Order: sequence, then structure tokens, then C-alpha cells
Amino acid sequence: MSEPTSTLFNPDYTYHYDKISCMKGAYFAHVVFCYFVMLTGVGAFVSRVVPSFKWTHVWFGRGYIISMLWATATSLVIHNSGLPPATLISFVWVMGGMTIAWIIIKFHEARMQHLALAAVARSLAEAPAGPITSSDNSSSSSGTAGKALLDLDARINEEKGRIAASKTFAQRFFSIKALHGMIMFTSWINIVGRIFASNQSGDFTCHTYPVYKPLDTPDIPDSASLDVASLTLLPTHNPDYAKLPWAKLGTAGWGAALSLGPMAGAALVGAAVSFFAARAARKSGRTTPEGLDAGSGKA
Repeated sequence: MSEPTSTLFNPDYTYHYDKISCMKGAYFAHVVFCYFVMLTGVGAFVSRVVPSFKWTHVWFGRGYIISMLWATATSLVIHNSGLPPATLISFVWVMGGMTIAWIIIKFHEARMQHLALAAVARSLAEAPAGPITSSDNSSSSSGTAGKALLDLDARINEEKGRIAASKTFAQRFFSIKALHGMIMFTSWINIVGRIFASNQSGDFTCHTYPVYKPLDTPDIPDSASLDVASLTLLPTHNPDYAKLPWAKLGTAGWGAALSLGPMAGAALVGAAVSFFAARAARKSGRTTPEGLDAGSGKA
């Protein structure tokens, strides 16, 4: 492995014990992702107010979660002096709120899907025998004037809209969907407040370096000073580096093994499952031209 010099006097980088605790560039990436969190949150709220942008709500929500993940990832390597307990508490609301709100909205989506499917099923059961159609004054299909073959997905979405529009104030306010919005706002406001309380002047530096505490514990080497007046810096390299699981492969090799390895294993298992499932379907005669087209990705 490479032999980096001590970063004790380096304001851009802190490397010790073969570990990284601070990178100046990561701080600015962290700020950018935090702004993405703020902006996607604004977009998610606005999309619920403006009907024409309602379809973007789910995408703003996904952007919020992705931005939060990367904001969290970049925060792991911008350590200087830690975080105040008050800030850590706010992060409980940020991450905990996002987690709970996501679970809640999934319950809401499942319930809406169930109600819409039940309503569509009832309407189809009550329809006269013949081709399943929907009213359409501007088109004709299969010789049925003023009718078009039913778009089931559109019909289900239409029913969801009808159900949502027919709710009373109490049903809207005292609902898990409203709870989702309130909890997500709590999550969002805590990260937004943190953005404007952070250093955005551009003069961020990695200005601390760890030392061994003056304690007698198994984690502190005998060579470390227990005198507060002469604290011992952590060495640049871990003296037991050769015992670490990634020592033989190296950092790059270890990263490749933990990404390409699982992907290859999953591909092999998926191929085997797909092969045996397809063979069983052929033997039972369950394959059809429509099924083959669907499996190949054809419309």
C-alpha cells in the first residue's frame, strides 16, 4: 500500500491509523447534498398544493431520500470535533421521521390500491357481457361506436382520485396520509435548519487530529504516554494492518470483492431460479405467447 506522510499539519486531510476521518472536499459535497435535501423537500410539498404537479410528488420524495443517503455518507469523512448533543437529537427527527413517514405512506398506498381495485371489480361485475369498455365519445374500437377498450391502469388511478376527492375534512385531516406529511415536514425542517447553521464560507479545514486518551485500557499501546502534558498522537499506520481482512486484497481489491462478488452471486442464483421456473412452466404448459412477450420485455 502507499505510504502517506503524516497529515498532522495538513488542513485538507486527516489520515491516521490507516483510516480517514476528514476530507475537505467531502464537506462541500455534503453541503450540496443537504441543499438537494432541502430543495426536493420543497418540491414535494409544492407538488401536493399544485394539482398539475401532483405526479411529481413521488419523484421529489425519492430524490429526498437519495439526497439524504448521500448527505449522510459524505458526513462520515468530515469529522473534526464531533457534533453537539442537540444536533444529534435533531438528526433523530431527520432520519427517524423519514423512516416512519415512508412506512406510513406505504400502508396508505396499499389501502388505496385495495379500495380502488375493489371498486373497479364491482363495476366490472355489474357491466353487461361483452368487451370490457369505457366511455369515450371521441373514439371507437372493435366496431363499438363511442367506446374504447378499458385501460385498467387508468381506471384504477381514476378510482383512486375519486376516493381521495370524496373524503371529508375529518377523513383528510385524521388520516395516515396527513400523518405522513406532518412527519416528513418534521424531518425536513430539522435538516434545513442545520444547513443554515453550518459553515458555508468556504474556509472549512480538517483542523483536529486524534490522540490516545491518558487511560490504561487494552486499546491503548504500552508506548502511549499516560501523561496529560505529553499526549501520544495516533500513528499514521495501524501496526496490526496485516491482520485486517482487506490487507491482502488491498483497499481497491476489497471494494471490488464486496461489490462485484455479491452481484455475480446474485446473478447466478437469479439465473438458476429463472431457468428452473421457466422449465417447470414449459412442462406444465403454462407458457403462452403473451407470457413470452411479457418476459422478453415486449409490449
